[in-house]
Amino acid sequence: MNTCLPGKRLVFPMQRGPFQNNGATPWYSTIALGTPGQPLKLAIDSGTNITWVTSTLCPPDQCTHFGTGRFDYRASSSFTFTDCLQRPYSFGPWGTMQIESASDVLNTPTGATLPMKLFLATGYGGAQFKQLDWDGGIGLPCSSAYVEGRSSFLFQELLRSGQLDPAHPYVAFDWNANDREGTCQMGAIDQSKTHGPHVFLPWSVYSKVPGVEYIWSADLKSYSVGDETLATDVTFALDSGSSQFKGDDRIMQQTLARIARGGSPAVVLGFAEGEITLGAQLYNVLIEEGPDKGKTLPQFAPLGLADLVLVGSLVMEHCYTVHEYQIVKCGHEVYSLAPVGIWLFNRPDGPQIITRSSSRRFIAGPRPVATGKVTLPAPAVQPLRSTSVAGTWKNDYGSVMTLTVTGNQISGIYQSSTGSTGQYAVTGYQSSSAAASNQGRPVALAIDWHSLGNEPADPSWNWTSGLCGQISLVEHEEVLELSHLLVASSDFPGLAQQGTYVDKLRYRRCSPGVTERQDANSFLQTKIDNPLTGRWMAPDANVLTLTVEAQSKGRLGRVTGKLSGPAGAMEVSGFTDICAVESGLTLQSTAITAAQETGVLSLCGTLDLKSDVLELSILTCTPTAPTLTYVQTRLSSATFKRIGVYQ
Repeated sequence: MNTCLPGKRLVFPMQRGPFQNNGATPWYSTIALGTPGQPLKLAIDSGTNITWVTSTLCPPDQCTHFGTGRFDYRASSSFTFTDCLQRPYSFGPWGTMQIESASDVLNTPTGATLPMKLFLATGYGGAQFKQLDWDGGIGLPCSSAYVEGRSSFLFQELLRSGQLDPAHPYVAFDWNANDREGTCQMGAIDQSKTHGPHVFLPWSVYSKVPGVEYIWSADLKSYSVGDETLATDVTFALDSGSSQFKGDDRIMQQTLARIARGGSPAVVLGFAEGEITLGAQLYNVLIEEGPDKGKTLPQFAPLGLADLVLVGSLVMEHCYTVHEYQIVKCGHEVYSLAPVGIWLFNRPDGPQIITRSSSRRFIAGPRPVATGKVTLPAPAVQPLRSTSVAGTWKNDYGSVMTLTVTGNQISGIYQSSTGSTGQYAVTGYQSSSAAASNQGRPVALAIDWHSLGNEPADPSWNWTSGLCGQISLVEHEEVLELSHLLVASSDFPGLAQQGTYVDKLRYRRCSPGVTERQDANSFLQTKIDNPLTGRWMAPDANVLTLTVEAQSKGRLGRVTGKLSGPAGAMEVSGFTDICAVESGLTLQSTAITAAQETGVLSLCGTLDLKSDVLELSILTCTPTAPTLTYVQTRLSSATFKRIGVYQ
């Protein structure tokens, strides 16, 4: 019995290729392009706003991919270029390809042809592209308002050509992973599959990252792994061109860390109405092709998209999925599409991943076509914050630091989630000028890794760190991005050898500025005799004049003084390992910070207790635009030799 809603419809048969560990869906439809039609494997992709194909414009040794197909534009009599320029097209952190603009006809399943503007890939590379099961993609954005101007929107073109009925504004995916076959049905749904547990996800624009408003997104109230809630009030996106979970770096990395601890925790997506639960047997997937072939791996990947949890076939293979539009008729055969939302229904023959249903019921039947103007909601604009570093920050590893600021001097407490556990003292400076939309605010920090608590001692207690970078306003969100030099003055068996280790850390604010001072200064006592105390000169005539204080119980070494030279003088604040001698070390780790008029410095390294030479790496940060943070911090080095004992 035909249980589809009446009206014109198109059914695109789909196949499941081998699952590869590249984040792209293994599902595609074989569709002919050109005259005569050339069959190509094309993803029907709700995670993009373009239509594109791999083409013979690629040199023979480029554009290699698992799907293997290429569109030969010279063999199509209906092909034309629509532009004479080649340009890059970015898929964000996933990759970039070179494209040229063109037009040709797409051959639909009914045998009709449809003129389409599209992009021809002329070059791409990298593991992600190499593992693609498909030869191109057909974009299915959430709205015609977000279509890339030089590319056609298939669903809109089908309405315009009369091949679909605007009263049935549905695109339904029905994928059977066991049979490796499925369908994408446009212009109709199968009513027999719209019963039982379901979730409705009303569309809500994702605006944290500009340029990706086309994704099918919705409000996500909570994201939990096991009994830990890792995020609240973020955005969820369902992307038929994707496979694994990806999005916010912190959320994805914390998910992987929680899974690595064992216990096979479930991942729970909590919506205002409804809930989806994926057990470990569903997110741990056997890799069928590619470099990781034969491994079973958890499918979570950071993608640099703040406050976003995005997933594709990992969820859609277990649901009957319906994307619903609001059709607006603007004139004769002129239709615009606005997003309504996504309906998900448990597949009766699969795992029941919808564990709490929405109260809103899906009502089968035609939808009214609007004739007036429809206004899409504007992205929510968040108020600018103070852009002071004061407050609590968490990085992608899960480490937390709570900082206060007096003038432009920073103090605080650091709680690490890597290596040893405990609380550690922080000091540093932020620049005098606050961050703006076009310029960041430099920040320099020093950390002493001697625990302030009563934890058992380990070699890292002799280490220090210097960090330098800036707070930037990225779409009204403060991001603190710091280059990190970890000075390991001794071996830590099983963790690290003696040396200086480089990392880049990204922090996001957990809470606004605090008023209570959060540091170890209240425990500091008197000046002490220490090899670092004194005056030190570098070849460029810069002089460090340093004094060391100590905390009697915790043996924390605090450094104060001045850095002076041809550019003037500035106060310094930092830490040094005052336990180096009693620990039997020949190197005393040191990290100090300073603030210039327009930037900040972090100087860190070791004092050689035998040669009495101070070797320091110097991180210097000056303000840059958020798009130029890759040149925000400059690395140099200097050797300081003693020129006198400080009195």
